[in-house]
Amino acid sequence: MNATRTLFASALITTLMALGPVACGSDEAAERDMGELGAAHFSRSKNEEGQVVERYDSTGDGVADVLKYFEESADPEDPSLTQRRLVKLEIDANGDGNINVRRIFDESNTVRTEELDVDLDGQVDVILYFDGGKLTRKELIDTESGRVATTRHYSEGTLIRVEKDENADDRIDYWEFYEEGVLTRLGRDTNGDGQADTWQAR
Repeated sequence: MNATRTLFASALITTLMALGPVACGSDEAAERDMGELGAAHFSRSKNEEGQVVERYDSTGDGVADVLKYFEESADPEDPSLTQRRLVKLEIDANGDGNINVRRIFDESNTVRTEELDVDLDGQVDVILYFDGGKLTRKELIDTESGRVATTRHYSEGTLIRVEKDENADDRIDYWEFYEEGVLTRLGRDTNGDGQADTWQAR
């Protein structure tokens, strides 16, 4: 990947992740985006699941780098009308055909999960989980094994606990606890029973 494309990839992730769940949430918004990009860089179709898929080629290279998936249903207030709900957003930040950002939305149009390919190698490195739009958990993935190596837990957006599987046996063997974002103690499981048997105050 050349330097220009790398810079574009970073800018694209930053910009489009800031769009939030309401971007292109309606036909009017979609038409506005189509007008801004040009018809040659916008397409809309249905996939096998019946979802409406909007594809955006923001660089004009012929490859869609932003895909938005919508589910359609009858408007409860007027069944003769069809309403759309954004259920998934995918971004190919560096134009290599691999998705680097994948957002899943809940029925209230807030992000439920987000998968990130941070180093743009085509593999998910980080998975974020949200509740009511607030971050509750962050999983750091070991891309060689595909397992969760570290899990960070949050309350009201503040880090409260870190769990790690340091010996790669799929069991937590290291813990960190935080108060008001400050590390207060850490524990280790040294005998493999799944329980911390040594603690250290910080």
